[in-house]
Amino acid sequence: MKRENEFRYSKLANILREQILSGYIKPGHFLMSENDLCKHYGISRTSVRKSLDQLAKEGLIVKKVGQGTIVSPDLVVEHTQNKVLRIFTTSPSNFFDHCMPILIEAFEREFPNVEVKCLSFSTSEFWESVQASIELGLRPDLILTTDRLFSDAGSMIDFIDLNDRLGEIRDLMYPRLLAPFLRDGELKGAVATFSTLYLAYNPNLFRKYGVPEPSDLWTTEEFLSAARRLTMDTNGDGIDDLYGLTLSSSLNRWPVIALQNGADFKPTSGKAPLVKTLTFIHDLLYREKVATLSPRYVLNSEAYAREKAAMMITTSIEMAGWRNNGLDFESKVASLPFGERMGTMLIANAFMIPSESDEIDLAVRFLQMALSPDMQEKLGETAGFMSALRPINEAIWSKSLLQSLYIGEDITEYSYFLHELFGDFGLVDDLENEMHLYWSGLESAEEIAEKLLSMMDGRD
Repeated sequence: MKRENEFRYSKLANILREQILSGYIKPGHFLMSENDLCKHYGISRTSVRKSLDQLAKEGLIVKKVGQGTIVSPDLVVEHTQNKVLRIFTTSPSNFFDHCMPILIEAFEREFPNVEVKCLSFSTSEFWESVQASIELGLRPDLILTTDRLFSDAGSMIDFIDLNDRLGEIRDLMYPRLLAPFLRDGELKGAVATFSTLYLAYNPNLFRKYGVPEPSDLWTTEEFLSAARRLTMDTNGDGIDDLYGLTLSSSLNRWPVIALQNGADFKPTSGKAPLVKTLTFIHDLLYREKVATLSPRYVLNSEAYAREKAAMMITTSIEMAGWRNNGLDFESKVASLPFGERMGTMLIANAFMIPSESDEIDLAVRFLQMALSPDMQEKLGETAGFMSALRPINEAIWSKSLLQSLYIGEDITEYSYFLHELFGDFGLVDDLENEMHLYWSGLESAEEIAEKLLSMMDGRD
């Protein structure tokens, strides 16, 4: 994982460098504290300090003992004579890290008099940072963010209608991916990449311990049998250090099990499917003891990446990030074996063009290039990201893989984005905070189901 650790600190250094050189953090102004940088960007204090050391060597920042870190007061930011296309994005973002360099290189080659500048902000305070930047006179021409953050934008920023701007590209997109970005018939965002939630597995571990690999439509019992056989103490110290499955307590992950069991988190689905789901998860963790639990903020489970868990619920976006940063095995996809319904969750990265952009025409050209079939095929083949264009996926990925992902002519009926299930950030945070005792095994499935349903009943 040395490469992954190096990537994390260089990534933060790049984000801070962008913010300094763009003028978002001005000479003489303080950066966030080390604690805040750790929290906002999800990296260790060691990585934060290495990032700051790098920027100090470049002369961009000065550390003031007992006070914090400031942008060098003597820094002079040179202004380019070229046109500037300014893109704001969230951090962390696997799509931004691995696809945007390809897109920017292609765009600047086609438009040599245009310089693309990217500004990354923490996901937790993204829209606040965007507003602060606009107040400083730095307007975004394009915004790249997640479906969840788009839903949270509300009326904060107005975006142009992309229906006519995308032309034939729009007709190639999965209809299901258009719905979350429609506002009164206007298409306010265009998906650049997406994924369903699916079950990834490490075939090396299955083969090593003589466990049959998952069949196309394996059952819950077959899944449990494999998980039991792949949970063991490999070093003889009396503690299991290999698990069949790694689970995340985040609402971005475990509800896929509920969807497969018929719970859509609406009053009409009743309590029974949710109780069944939560009981099953307790079985995995505490009765069968075939799963290990990751904190809710650790979606890209290191247990799986370090070959300490044979399976995990994930997305193609997350796995593309792992693969591009260095994974020691070729992960495979298995169909979700948790219930009879073909239900799953969706996640997407999408582009939006603010109405107040200074370069709307250039932003449209960038978006058209990024979503063109040729570029989408290149991103899929080189970086492993799923395309929003159906013909591209059908050309790159096998039919059996797409079926395992619940993707066909469109996306399966029982597939939901997070905000469609739970609404805004506030409710999601409240629900996750309420579940601490449940995840510790100190609250029953029946008890927590009652609480969750009661909280969701009052969401409107």
